[in-house]
Amino acid sequence: MATWLQQLGESVRLRTHSLWALIGLILFFAGLVLGVRIGTPVYEPAEDEGWPLALCTRVIDGDTIVVEWMGNEERVRILGIDAPETRRTRSLRAQAELLNMDIEFLLQYGDVATRTVEMWLLDRQVRLIFPEDQILRDNFGRLLCYVELQGTDIGERLLLGGNAIVYDAEHPREEAYRLFQAEAQKQRRGIWRNL
Repeated sequence: MATWLQQLGESVRLRTHSLWALIGLILFFAGLVLGVRIGTPVYEPAEDEGWPLALCTRVIDGDTIVVEWMGNEERVRILGIDAPETRRTRSLRAQAELLNMDIEFLLQYGDVATRTVEMWLLDRQVRLIFPEDQILRDNFGRLLCYVELQGTDIGERLLLGGNAIVYDAEHPREEAYRLFQAEAQKQRRGIWRNL
């Protein structure tokens, strides 16, 4: 039979081991949490396939931005999408007719799309993706390309949010873009909210 002194020693030893185990567990989880916050590498964009990143310096509207790219200022038309206009134009009227929507309603979403793109891209480095066999510039001299921010396709995000529609022209991501638009319609997001 163990003496009370031995029992006390075992009890203290057990508590000490339990305390150290608890401290170790706390430090482990704290390390995980802090490791995620502190240890997560900051996104450092790198050049890809010889194409340098572009700095978005201005947002014209939901589908057109201005970038500094390869030493030049370039206007970029995001390939495959059409965001509502921010002014009353023939394009806005045509889009309203096509979608059977009120012009004023679409005009509001033109502002929403523009503010969304500003929030995402302004003063940030973006990647311009030029599909093969695609014309490089449109009739207005704008670069035609997909725009990505840290691997996120901006056209896709605008379509999923209901802030743009699929532009009716062939391009490599057209089928996927139509699915994103259908998802926004199904969920009644953005311009599709009154369906």
